[in-house]
Parts: sequence; structure tokens; C-alpha cells
Amino acid sequence: MNRLKHLVADLPEDVKKLVTYGDFKRANKLIGIYMDRNISIMLKERLDFERHRMEILKKEYIYTYDDALKMAQEKIKDFTKEELDNLKDQRYADWIYIDGKVMFHLMFLENISKVSKQRLINQDNNDKRSMLLDEIVDDMIEKGEKRYFIHVKTGVKLKKEGSRINETVRVHLPIPQNAIQIRNIKILNTSHKPKVISLETYPQRTIYFEEKVKGEDVFTVEYSYENHVKYTELDYEKVSDVQPKFYTEEWLPHIAFTPFLVDLAKEIVGNETNPLRKARKIYDYITKNVQYSYVRPYVAILSIPEYAAYNLKGDCGVQALLFITLCRIAGIPARWQSGLYVNPYSIGCHDWAQFYVEPYGWLFADLSFGGSAYRNNNGKRWNFYFGNLDPFRMVANSAFQYEFLPKKNFLRSDPYDNQIGEVEYLDEAVYSGDEFESIKEIIDIHEI
Repeated sequence: MNRLKHLVADLPEDVKKLVTYGDFKRANKLIGIYMDRNISIMLKERLDFERHRMEILKKEYIYTYDDALKMAQEKIKDFTKEELDNLKDQRYADWIYIDGKVMFHLMFLENISKVSKQRLINQDNNDKRSMLLDEIVDDMIEKGEKRYFIHVKTGVKLKKEGSRINETVRVHLPIPQNAIQIRNIKILNTSHKPKVISLETYPQRTIYFEEKVKGEDVFTVEYSYENHVKYTELDYEKVSDVQPKFYTEEWLPHIAFTPFLVDLAKEIVGNETNPLRKARKIYDYITKNVQYSYVRPYVAILSIPEYAAYNLKGDCGVQALLFITLCRIAGIPARWQSGLYVNPYSIGCHDWAQFYVEPYGWLFADLSFGGSAYRNNNGKRWNFYFGNLDPFRMVANSAFQYEFLPKKNFLRSDPYDNQIGEVEYLDEAVYSGDEFESIKEIIDIHEI
């Protein structure tokens, strides 16, 4: 269940120089030379993976400097070259070198729009969603619980140009699991007869199809579930002196107790011994300092928690994994939860964390929602997402980097998480974006 431990190995310095400069062609050639030498199996695996990672980077960083400036000027009023340079230096406009030239990430415009939202030519109105969350938080604090019925349809569509007619395709779609807050799961309809539906308690739960390709095939699953979330009022004085030790170990390559992260955890926690206070200090550090940013696919990030800590940026999962790792270093049990965020207005992928403190048991921490609340001076919501969660989640995954059932033969688009599904033929993988697209549709959502 952990085939990526070789990512802890470094690259030879000449390969690393070429990759940093973006000379992927020469880096590939040099990797071939190393492969013919008497090097360790781990280094061979690491070099082979770097070839895959370079292909991802080429597809992710697609805009030249001039392209990026033109796109920003079309979306943001009075946008200037100096502003783009500043946003680049401030880590909002993500870029790398390709063939020595600055190339911006395909989501760079979405990132800088968050900073310049008051100047957007076409305003995105998030008021309804924000007001709903404030109402939910108030109701949960006052009444102690919220329950929602959620009915959605999700799946994948194979793109016509990549379809291999009459060949067998294998499809794994995420479905709800019996997590702490999820009840009454029902599989209502499927596009094809499933070969396997993993148990409701499986750590990365999926429904599995295996079919002959006809062309532009669509694989879907329709399901419903109930989200029952209770509000937990935290009291630091009630924390037990005896705490468990499960979920405090490393899980390489990402949940790694590196010297840098160990030192960071010590700086954040200081001399604090109360595990709830320690977790709060870690939550505060991340929500105050790590800015939300769309990032490259996780498979192209070599150490996700260190990426967040070094760069002080990252999306929901990057922030959650930093929280989990720092908690484990501090001796606080912590684990992953992810799937979909489904409210009456939208549906999308999302990741968050859980941590364990006696006598409360498993608690929630949503770093990206908490960070957004902090930046918007919403103290109530910021405090809420330390320990609690809203009732708009579909939990498909309760473990990070866990094998599917049945096992996928080739490296996944996302080897660590599963929110939109995975596809492969019998002889090669099929990667999202290039060869299939995601389907997410809300059918019904109402309070119960």
C-alpha cells in the first residue's frame, strides 16, 4: 500500500539542475545514462518517477509571461506588469522554469483573483454560500447538531480522442463510506453493473467497473447519504492526562518527521503539554500563515507538508497534511478525511483533517475553511473549524495513500487521495484531464 517510498531519495545534482532549469529533454537523457549505471533500486525508482513528474509539470505550467499578463489584464481592472511581478514574488502567481523561461501554472489566474477580487471585471458572488455557513455555525452552536440529506451523481467521461474502442477499461469511482458523520448510505443507480463495491468501512471506498470501450463512455454512480454532525464545545481544562498513541507514526514519503518539520513543530508548540492546546497552536499557525493556493497535482509534489511549510501556501489537502504531520510530531493522533463538499449551491472536491484528544475522541480541523474565515475577520467561523465541521461533506477517504479494492495496476493520477475517480486500461494508466473528465451533479440536498 506504499509504493512511493523512493520519493525520500534525492536526485543526482546534475539531473536536479536540469529539472530546476526546466531542460526536461536533457534531464531525460541524463536519467537514461544513470539507469545504465550500477545504482540502487531506490534511486532507479526515483529517477523513473522524475520522468513521470516532468511530464506532469509540462502539462501544468502552460502560460508564458506575456500570456499570463494578458489574461490577468482581461480579468482584473488596471492590472499592470509590476503587479504580476509582485504577485509572483509574493507566491500568489505560481511558476517554474521550462527551457529557462518563466511559465505560469494553469490555475495562476484563479489564485491571483483571490487577492484582487474587488477589482474583478466579472464578480463571483459568494455571498449566499458565506451567509449559509454563518447560519449553519450559529445553529450548530445554539442547537448542538445539524443533519442533511444529500443525493448526488458522480462519475467520469472518457474523451473521444483517447478512447481505445473494444479494449477493456477499469474504472474506480469514490463513494461514501461509513465515517463518523455519515449514515444511511444508499447506492441508487449506476451506469454499468459494478464488479466490486468495497465495504462501507474501507479506507478509500470505491465502486469498480470493468467494461469494453465503445467510445466517449460515461461511468456514473448515483448515491444518497445523511450527514449528521454534532457540535463539540471544547474545554482545555477537561482534557485527560492520558492520551492514546495511535495515528502518531510516520507514513512515508509525505508524513515524514524531517528535521525541518520537527523543528517547526517545536517552535509552534513550545513548552505546551496540553494536547488540545498544542493542536490549536498548530491550527492557528497554519490558518494565519499558509495562504490558500491551487497547486500542481499532488503526485508532482515530492514532500507535501514541507511544500506547505517552506512556501507558506497550499490548497485544502496540502494544508491538512501539514496539520496532520505536525500533530503527529507533537504526539497528537491525526488522520485524513476527504471526498466532496456539497452544499445547496455547489459541489467540489475537498480535504480536511481529524485529530484525537481524550475525552472528546476524534475532532475535526478544516484548515482551508478556517484560514478563509481568519482572513475575512470571521472569528466565530475560524474558531468553529477547530474541532467542528459543517454538514456538507461526502467522505470517501479516511486514509491518505491507501490502495483501492480491487488494486489499481498502474500509478494513479492521484496516488494519495481519490475524489473524482481513476481509470486505466489493462496495459497503461489513463490520466485525468488528458483522457477523461469528471462528472459531479447535485440532485437533492435538504435539511432533515
